[in-house]
Amino acid sequence: MTKISILGVTIGVAALVIVLSIMGGFERDLVAKMFRGLPHMEVFHTNPQIGISLRDRPIEHFVAEFPEATGIEPFTKSDVILKNGKHLSSTVLFGIDPKLGAALWGFFSGRFEGLVADLERRKFSDASDIDYLGGVILGEDLAIQLGVGVGEDVFIISPYASARVIASGGHISGQFRVVGIFQTDLPQFDSKYAVVSLAAGRRYLPDYDYTLDEDQFVSGIAVNFAEPEYVNRYRDNYYPDNYKVVTWKDTNHSLLVALQLEKFTMGSILLLVVLVAAFSISGTIMMTIFHRRSQIALMRALGMTGWEVGKLYLFVGLFIGSIGVLLGMSLGVLVCSIIHFSHIVHLPPGMYYHSRLPVKFLPLEYLVISLCAWLLSLVAVFYPSMIAAKQDPGDGLRCM
Repeated sequence: MTKISILGVTIGVAALVIVLSIMGGFERDLVAKMFRGLPHMEVFHTNPQIGISLRDRPIEHFVAEFPEATGIEPFTKSDVILKNGKHLSSTVLFGIDPKLGAALWGFFSGRFEGLVADLERRKFSDASDIDYLGGVILGEDLAIQLGVGVGEDVFIISPYASARVIASGGHISGQFRVVGIFQTDLPQFDSKYAVVSLAAGRRYLPDYDYTLDEDQFVSGIAVNFAEPEYVNRYRDNYYPDNYKVVTWKDTNHSLLVALQLEKFTMGSILLLVVLVAAFSISGTIMMTIFHRRSQIALMRALGMTGWEVGKLYLFVGLFIGSIGVLLGMSLGVLVCSIIHFSHIVHLPPGMYYHSRLPVKFLPLEYLVISLCAWLLSLVAVFYPSMIAAKQDPGDGLRCM
């Protein structure tokens, strides 16, 4: 029975370690994709219709405000429709500064064909009679949907352009040359995003007029940091009037909460396995006390107090639980190490964004698991120890 009790605790602790490590691996890789696909922080005007004027607040202002930043870039963002012949697609149009390279987004994190510098070109050698509004870079799935490749033309249509916007120099439709195609493994990037120059993107803002060009208005400022996990610290230190800050945690709040809830739920369910195993220790100690009533009575007769007898069986129960915790922790870490370093577990292609099972070692969580399992063992053996402490020496001696 003692071996079975140890085995139960071992399995429960090992299952907790393995499952939480794998879930931590998935969470780590998903958060890494968030870092690669979105800026760590975005600064907007409190009124999204106004935007930020780079003439009033140049990039140098934000460099001074965020000295820890590793990258700062302005951008425009608007919803448009791309058209090539009979092919149409609703798209998110990003305007970026080609000189800065749009490194804060994940557009060019994978395979890329083309030149970012061509975004600002208005003339191309094979179509010198056409006055293009500039070049455009498309996601691979979007390019396939439109049926275009590098060197072909598409029209970008604004669904929000009004007569006032058109009179001010904005566009309902403009012709662009496809100067690049990017392919990433980030959700929606390849199928929903298109990239143009900052000047071209500004002309597709819903409230465009010529003053936006004069004042160099943009939708927002993107900022990256070396330690994005602590982005809230940088946000809390920024208190300008009429501006708001949105971090990657705000953008993905629902997903992050869901991940934490899933992790907590799985941990709680698997902790029940340890709880059942801990109470099997209680049954083992109870049976031991029942079969050794005479020995307990003899120890009491030789001068041991009830409290000393109780401590003895409490120690026995904790010893069983500790052995189970150590074996379970060792087994769990061993299995995680095998999965992590040998890559023997492969995931079905096309179903997951990983080809192998990710693992993240979590020392703090392992310590919490060990303490919880040990405390459950303590609770489980407390009642049997009290029974042993209250054992009547006379009853035990009569059974001899």
